[in-house]
Amino acid sequence: MKRVLLAAAFVVLAASAATVQQGGPAPAHFHHVHANSTDPAKTQAFYEKTFGAQPVRFKDRTDALFTSRGFILLNKVDQAPKDLEVTSIRHIGWAGVDGPNEFARFKDKGAQFHTPLTPLGANWFFYIFGPDREIAEVYTGDQNHLFNHVHFSVDDVAKTADWYERILGMKFPASAKSPRPTDAGARWGSSARLDGVSFVLIYKDHYYADSEHRLPVGRTLQSTQGSPIDHIAFSYENIAPELDRMKAAGVTIVQPIADRPDGVKSFFIAGPDAVSIEIVEAKPIPDGLWR
Repeated sequence: MKRVLLAAAFVVLAASAATVQQGGPAPAHFHHVHANSTDPAKTQAFYEKTFGAQPVRFKDRTDALFTSRGFILLNKVDQAPKDLEVTSIRHIGWAGVDGPNEFARFKDKGAQFHTPLTPLGANWFFYIFGPDREIAEVYTGDQNHLFNHVHFSVDDVAKTADWYERILGMKFPASAKSPRPTDAGARWGSSARLDGVSFVLIYKDHYYADSEHRLPVGRTLQSTQGSPIDHIAFSYENIAPELDRMKAAGVTIVQPIADRPDGVKSFFIAGPDAVSIEIVEAKPIPDGLWR
């Protein structure tokens, strides 16, 4: 009887594995945001004080912050990074619980705001400037204080969502593949969730609210390299087959597999909208969630 049950379980697992392969690649895991900082110690202090991120030495080599859902790795640069808003990565974000009271608390601490406290349906959001003019959002939709999202401005929501599904295994709602609305006042966007982090795609000329700073209509999105958020990283347990798979899918490989100075084994690819993406060989955070 036990053998029968084990055989049946094996068939179920095999069928499940086949379903994953047929439905696209196994999803990547979120690993880190890599930031350029003129003063890593100041950046660590800011995110610790503002969002409760924990300053760490990543693999005893690199100044970093642990956000509970991944890392922010810091690269020391001698001059101020280029304006973040010229790139596709508009900001990173944390969740909040009580927008008005949290905004007042940050204001009392002397925070500089890119976007003031703004209602969004039943929720609230506001944007804070970081030490190198990077932008961090507080959004109360998830009702906690954890690292929450990466917000992208994109040229084409449908094409970008399709790329992240095919290449990194993200799962966007079917509506993400809808064409750009003909109504100029309608917002075009979508999001996918990966390891508790949302990856939000918004058409580059659309905004959530009138309070947000407007950027030139039809602007060309520059490479994220050299901006405050230089690149984002996703992990797999074994990256060699992922490199082969991505090459076969036509992805541009920017740097081959190598051991990096910050202690990770990785390769770099070109993502949509000139976003630099690193593919890291590592287990997700925490390690116990891998299996």
